[in-house]
Amino acid sequence: MSPTTQSILIVGAADTGRAPIAAALLRRMAQARGYSWQIASAGVVGHDDDPLQPAARDALAVLGLVLEDHIARSLTNELAAAANVLIAVDSGIARVLRSRYPQATIASLGELAGRARDIPDPAGMQVGAWLQYSREMEQLLREGFARIVALLSGETAPAPPQPAAAPPAPPEPPAERQAICARAIRLLDAIQAMPDVIDWPAARGRIQTTLAELIPLAAAPTDLIALYVEAINLWLARQTTVPAADRLERLRAAIERAHQPVGQAEVAEVMRWVD
Repeated sequence: MSPTTQSILIVGAADTGRAPIAAALLRRMAQARGYSWQIASAGVVGHDDDPLQPAARDALAVLGLVLEDHIARSLTNELAAAANVLIAVDSGIARVLRSRYPQATIASLGELAGRARDIPDPAGMQVGAWLQYSREMEQLLREGFARIVALLSGETAPAPPQPAAAPPAPPEPPAERQAICARAIRLLDAIQAMPDVIDWPAARGRIQTTLAELIPLAAAPTDLIALYVEAINLWLARQTTVPAADRLERLRAAIERAHQPVGQAEVAEVMRWVD
């Protein structure tokens, strides 16, 4: 090992679930093997100062880990530059990182393990789902540990999967995804019909919970629906009163867009609302 302490930053969507869990798991794994790496986490969608999600905290407790003092933070240029290696929790976030930091050493959990596997974001799910996906992340980290050591020693990061020369047309969106979007639109209809009498905090929470159901329904590895939903829900969280009519229409269009797979352009558009 080099006498210089190496730094690893694990990057997720909001830094309230998968990323801090993976960081805690890798920290324990590294310590057991005699490595004194600095391991931290951050998120590409700003949920600054939010705590760990309760179900994620409970899953970690089952695995013998405690993160009571975790506070979410956004990925910044300074954090990215300070890390020797950026580990993305899934391939979608890895693509975002590579577009932002082309010179950085970046790999997804699946790439480290040499597997075409992304761990879904279990936001809004019960503790059982969190526990299952936490164990999967632990397995990917275990399989990819030697590669992490190699990357910290200066080896080239694993290449991201190459797209097919002639990708097939995207499949029709699943009925479940359409139904979830339709439920969210009906909630918007009620808000627009009765903006003065609606219980906005309750209605907003229902929309956020409904949209979170889309997260595990990515149509393909290139479908960034998890980041897209995180961005919409972050914008909603910042609306303390019923949004103006034009903003509700913009929200409606964004939800209707979620019927189909979404890419970096759609995520960036919603992030501009947040900024």
